[in-house]
Parts: sequence; structure tokens; C-alpha cells
Amino acid sequence: MGSLQKYIKAKLSELKDVTATDFAALAWTDSTEQTIRWKYASGNRNDKYKRIVLRLGKGIAGKVLCSGRPIVLDSFTPQSGDDPREYPILLAEDLKSAVGVPVIINGRVMGVLLVGCRNPRVFNTEIIDLMISTATQVGVIYNSQI
Repeated sequence: MGSLQKYIKAKLSELKDVTATDFAALAWTDSTEQTIRWKYASGNRNDKYKRIVLRLGKGIAGKVLCSGRPIVLDSFTPQSGDDPREYPILLAEDLKSAVGVPVIINGRVMGVLLVGCRNPRVFNTEIIDLMISTATQVGVIYNSQI
């Protein structure tokens, strides 16, 4: 495993522990296909996240990517008739609350950092600020490796 992968996996595990969440993941854009894929995760129950492919604007990652701003879901309960493509990572990992923040490299949103809980939870600004800081660190390291 390359040093970038080890760094990202360690950061996700650390972020999950520090934020007292159940799950942390990093999604990355594929500019050639205009899609987003979850590349790394910590606390995952299965490998379904690896098969999730999103279009821009879809799912929590697609919405963060398009807006360039954090998105907070304090209480997610799927309803009958909901489009499962809107929140596939939440459904795949049975998450009830989550925060997604953009990973910005050279002024462009290139990825999404997410933490989530399997119970409803209100996320405070300290957690969001910590996630933004971590996303910045991941972006700097990623950019230095490419």
C-alpha cells in the first residue's frame, strides 16, 4: 500500500475516533467520467461503499462537491418512495447522521470527507471545523503526491 493510502486511512481512523463517530470516508472525483467514488473508509460494515458511483449533485458527496460547502444531516430516516441514489452511503452503512465537507485542491473541490453515526446526532461547529481542517490536510498531502 502506498504512503498516500496509508496516510488517508490513518487520518480517517483518527478522525472517526476524535469525532466519536462510527464511520469516516473519503470520496474522490473522476473528472474524466464526471463521477464521484468513495475510495477509502474507516468503520465500514461492508465494502458496498466501494461500488457506489455518483453523478455530480447526487448523494451527500455530490451535493458537497457542487456547493463547495459542508452539509450536515442530523437525523436521516429513509422514507418509502425515497430515491436510494440520493443517499447511498448512508443506506449502505446504515448511517442516521452525517457531515460531509469538501476537499479543495488548487481552488477546486476534488473530494468529500464524511463522518457519520449510526444514531441521530447533532454535530457542533467544532466537529465541522475539525473536519474542514482535516480535509485541508488531506488535500495538501494528496496534491504533493500527484
